[in-house]
Amino acid sequence: MSTDATTVLNNIIEKIEKYALSQTKPDDLTSQRMKNDAKSLIKINPSLAAMALGLIASVEGDVNECVKQHTLSLKLGKDPILNINHAVSMKTLGHNAESFRLIDKAMNLLPDPAIAINIYLMIAINAGEYEKIQACEDMLKAKGVTSFSPDIQQYFDDVNTIVIKAPLPFNIYPVIASILETINLNNNTGLTEYALEEMNGELYYWTLVKADAETVTLMNAQLEDALSQLENINLDEFHIAFKSKDISIRVNPDTN
Repeated sequence: MSTDATTVLNNIIEKIEKYALSQTKPDDLTSQRMKNDAKSLIKINPSLAAMALGLIASVEGDVNECVKQHTLSLKLGKDPILNINHAVSMKTLGHNAESFRLIDKAMNLLPDPAIAINIYLMIAINAGEYEKIQACEDMLKAKGVTSFSPDIQQYFDDVNTIVIKAPLPFNIYPVIASILETINLNNNTGLTEYALEEMNGELYYWTLVKADAETVTLMNAQLEDALSQLENINLDEFHIAFKSKDISIRVNPDTN
C-alpha cells in the first residue's frame, strides 16, 4: 500500500479511536468525510477499505453495517489485522463475547501473537475469559518472560485478584459477563470498562457505563434479578454492579 494510502487509513483509525474512547458519535459531515476517505482505498486495498468502513460504522452505532463491512473485509483479504479490527469494532459496540471470539481467532492467525497481546487481554477480561488470561500469563512465563508492561501486568493482577477473592468455576465468569453485556446492550450504553475495588475484605467488580443515575439504578435492578437466578453460585463476597463513569476529561475528537 502506498504511503499516501497508509496515511489515509491511519488518519481514519486515529479518529475512530478518539470517538470510541470518548463514546461520542461523529456528526454527519465528519462521518461522510471518513467514509469518502475509506472508499478512496477501494482500488488500492478493498479489504482494508471495508475494514475502515466497519470501524466507522462501529462508532456510529450501526451494528448491521459494521458486521456487513467487516464480513466483506474478511472475504476480500487474509490479513489477521482484519480480524483484530473486527474484534475492536464489536468491543466498541458492547458485544464483548463476539469480540473475544474474533480476537481469539486472530491470535491463532498472527505470526507473532505478542503484537496483539494488549488488545487480547483487554477484550478477554471484559468477556470474563479469566482462564484464558491466566493461561496466557503462564505461557509467557514459561517462555522466559519475567516482566510485563504496567498495563499488561494490571490485567494479570486483576484476574488473579478476582480468582482468589471470588473462586467461582471458570465457566461461570463468562456467564456473568454475558449477563452484564445483555443488560448493557438492552439499555444502549455502548462501550464498557471495568474497575475493581476492595472494601472490608470484599471485592467489588464495577462495570463502568456512560449513563445517568436513573439508568444505572435500573440496570443494577436488572442485574440483581439476573444474578439471583444463577444456581449454586455464592456471590456474597463478590459484589457486581454497574456504575456511571465520567469521561468528560477525555480529549474530544478533532472533527476538522
